[in-house]
Amino acid sequence: MSGTEQRASVRVPTRFKVDYSHENNYLISYSKNISAEGMFICTDKIVPVGTHVNLVFSIKDLYEVVVTAKVAWVNLQETKGDTGLGLEFIDPPTLLKEAVLRIVNRVAVVEPQTQ
Repeated sequence: MSGTEQRASVRVPTRFKVDYSHENNYLISYSKNISAEGMFICTDKIVPVGTHVNLVFSIKDLYEVVVTAKVAWVNLQETKGDTGLGLEFIDPPTLLKEAVLRIVNRVAVVEPQTQ
């Protein structure tokens, strides 16, 4: 990903199992963080940017969320941080967005604005 932040939503660290599939490949991974727009999953099974993947995961009170996502960026072992995929949700269900926002509201700290 470029040096400039492109996310509109707050990301929160969270770890849960994520099943993902593309082109008849079924893989199991774990999340590193999530936002209302997408998530980062840790995996060494890298797929190209732009690839659509199908995700299945449970988050808090939502069980077996099914959503399609697009690989927005890839972090390789040679770079700083965890190896994995930055995924952008495609038409996420409203219940997923609401669940993520509840997590963000519990975890995120809003810094006071300086004047």
